[in-house]
Formats: sequence, structure tokens, C-alpha cells
Amino acid sequence: MNQSIRFVVESLPDRVAVERLWRGLDRDGTHSFFLSWTWIGTLLRLMTKRPFLLKAMAGDELIGAALLSPAEARLRGLLRVHQAWFNASGDERLDAVMIEHNGFAGGDRALWPDFLRWFEKQGFADELVVPGIDPPEALEGRLMVLDKLSHGYSTPLKSLGPGGVASAISANARQQLRRSLRDYGETAVLDRAGDVPAALAYFEGLKTLHIRSWTRRGRPHAFASPLFEKFHRALIAAGTDDGSVDLLRVQAHGRVIGYLYNFRRNGVVSSYQSGFDDEDPNLRPGYVCHALAIGHYARAGDSTYDFLAGTNRLKQSFGLERYELVWRCYRKPTLGFMAEHAARRVAHLAKKMARSREI
Repeated sequence: MNQSIRFVVESLPDRVAVERLWRGLDRDGTHSFFLSWTWIGTLLRLMTKRPFLLKAMAGDELIGAALLSPAEARLRGLLRVHQAWFNASGDERLDAVMIEHNGFAGGDRALWPDFLRWFEKQGFADELVVPGIDPPEALEGRLMVLDKLSHGYSTPLKSLGPGGVASAISANARQQLRRSLRDYGETAVLDRAGDVPAALAYFEGLKTLHIRSWTRRGRPHAFASPLFEKFHRALIAAGTDDGSVDLLRVQAHGRVIGYLYNFRRNGVVSSYQSGFDDEDPNLRPGYVCHALAIGHYARAGDSTYDFLAGTNRLKQSFGLERYELVWRCYRKPTLGFMAEHAARRVAHLAKKMARSREI
């Protein structure tokens, strides 16, 4: 371990003190919106168990911070596992808000190798759970890694020409977009909620359209957990006035065709959630809403429009760059974990052999 970097886990100070500490990192840090005080402070308000504060120190200087939430799980329903959740609560109802681009507030990805070597030697947890992280560099050590991989898509805004995103996407996607704009009579207009009451009203409209759309398609919607809505109403109240949270509405022919719920930090727009009036299969309101939003943020000087994790046709069409996010567990080499990993390898090999026999 680099001797100039040390990690400290301590009891979380009172809210005023932790907010002061976190906002200090926000001022200069390159971290994502999901690691800003707006998100972390809202998460803390809803946590039922008090997490610990993890600090990365270079001498006497604080260069990174995170929350560590202790939790217990059962491995294969039997063996008790002591966990530490990184910037998450360990409660699946609250963690349904889905943090992405996780890491240290402060934004220094170079901390991870040292931190993981430090974690390997600590006794407070057997398993470190890190949801939604950009994959750190390969780890040398004895920790075992369990990953669930997802892909994300983003669009660099500064490279777009006068034609906006239409000039950068494939010919087929461009045709679909132009047809969608014609279907709406090219009357579609975008506006941003200017204050918290308006933003909450837009959020309510988004919820209605989102639930209607996902239910019609027989798929689970984002509002299934009551804590999801409670968290985001608090987040909207915290971030609308300073511009870090955006609720956008798109109308055509005097009616709403969609809402977008976005976050903004350091020039990156995170397209977090949406609700579209998409009952007519011949119309593509999502194409129109995102195209208008991309143009809006490009004109505002933002650098990146990030569709976040998950794959669908719209993201693949509009997202000019693809990246990886992982939901990762780092496990110490205990006998229980080693046996469980061996069982996974045997099961994987058995499935592979069964598939080869079917060919």
C-alpha cells in the first residue's frame, strides 16, 4: 500500500458536520452526481441504520469519502456473512433507487487498489458490496470477485454538429427520428420545471405515464418500492433550485407526450428516468423527447448525455458510446466463500458441458 494514503472508518458525525465535509469534496471533485451531497444527503435521510463514514486521507488532507453500511446476509441461506455496503444501505427497498457511477466522493479512481488491499486486512466485514461502479483496474490479491455486468450508453455533446443528435446517429435511427418529428407535426416543445412545486408536478406526471407504459407491457415498473418515490421527492426538493436536478416536459399539439428526469454535474447529464405517452405503437415519443433534451443540453454547454445502465433500442440508437458498469462483491477468502465459489464453478462447467452435448 502507498504509505501516503490511509483509510479511516469512523462513526458518522452529525448531519451538519458530514454535509460540510461532503460539500467540500463536491466543490472540486470529479465524482458523479450519484456521489454528490444532493444524492448522498438524501440517502442518509431515509436510512434506518446509521452507516459509518469511510475517509481516504493523504497526510492530513481528506481526498475521498464514502458511506459504509453494515449488514448481514445468509450464504446459501445458511452461513452468516458480515457485509459492508459501499454508498448504499443494504436494504433492497431503499437501494432500488439504483446508484450508478459509484466510488469515492472526490473522484479519485486511483484509490481503489489501495483501498481493496486495506479492506482485505480489516476485520469488520467479510464481503464488500459495491453497486453500480465503473470497473476498477484488475486487482492483485486474495479477494474473490463476483460481478453482475451491465452496459451503459452515452452521447458526447460537444461533438454534435448543427443538426444535433440526428447528424450523428445511424441512417435508420435518423429516419425513425425524422418520422417521429413529422408525426408530431414538428410542434414538439420542451420546457424545464422552474421551481420545486413545478418539478414535483412533472414528477407526478412522469409517474403516471411510466407506470401505465410498463404495466401495459407486463413489466415491473420503477415505482414498485414506496421508498423509491419518497427518496426522489426528497431529492427533487434538494436539487431543483441549484440546477443539479432537472424535470423536463415535452408537449406536442397542446398535450404532454413525455417527461424526463435528469441529473447534472460537471457537464454530465444523467438521464435517470422517463415517462412517455406511448400507447400508439406508430409513435415514438421517447425519440422526440430525448432528441430535444440532447439539443437543449448541448446548447447549454454540457459535455455528455448519459443514458445510464441498461440496454434498449433507444439507448443503442442515440448512445454513441458504450461503457460497462458492474454490481460487484469483493469477498475475503473464507472457507464458506471458497466453497461457494467452487460450487459456482462446478455448476457453470456442468451447464457448459450440457450445452456442448446438445450441439
